[in-house]
Amino acid sequence: MILVRKAAALLALASFGGLILTLERGSYGVNPRLVVVTQALLVPLVLTMIGLALEKVWSRWLALAAAVAVLPWAVVLTFGLPGGVPLVQQTIALVASLLLLVSLPGRAMFERYEGKSRMDWTGTRMALVRWTIILNLASVLGLILFVGLYRYQIEWHIAIPAVLLAGLLAGISLLGFQKTVGLLLVAVSCVLFVPGGTYFVWKEASHTGEIYLFAASFLPGVITGWACLVAFGKPIWRTLRAG
Repeated sequence: MILVRKAAALLALASFGGLILTLERGSYGVNPRLVVVTQALLVPLVLTMIGLALEKVWSRWLALAAAVAVLPWAVVLTFGLPGGVPLVQQTIALVASLLLLVSLPGRAMFERYEGKSRMDWTGTRMALVRWTIILNLASVLGLILFVGLYRYQIEWHIAIPAVLLAGLLAGISLLGFQKTVGLLLVAVSCVLFVPGGTYFVWKEASHTGEIYLFAASFLPGVITGWACLVAFGKPIWRTLRAG
């Protein structure tokens, strides 16, 4: 069963790769910058597929993050467009996202991946850490698109997603090695997401649909980042006081 689930996940990731490679040949207009940005994501996509095949811990996290990042866009582009618009690419993205979310979670997959890690990922609080990493990796993928693709009304507003992207990348990298400073960086980034994201949406969103999509894309990561800080806040505070 594990091999079947791995094969399903690899097929879903390969579908993402196929969509990226054929994006420019879609049946409707595609922003050239979207093509460039998504093609750059082929590198981590291929590495994730290799990591999944080799049963590396980080690859399962990245694959789940990709599913979470793509899902809101796939839902909107599948069900929110006017009638008559071709839906093949969006539907493939939606099915691939759902396939990843079905095939990769669970105790068996945890034992096959995190169970082989030199670090201890067992326990309720460590499950929270794992999902904080996964959901904020999804936010990172979304922020990459916002930094590279969004048409800013005010040019300096690009600094808002760029700063959040840098903070999350640094924090997630350290949190993956169970470093306390990584948790703090992720938590600070998630706190800044609220005023920063609110201001960004207020100034840049052209309609309410963009507001809902922004919230759906980034709110799960923000919530888990806060929850992780609450769960580990007292132990961190005791350690800092003792030091």
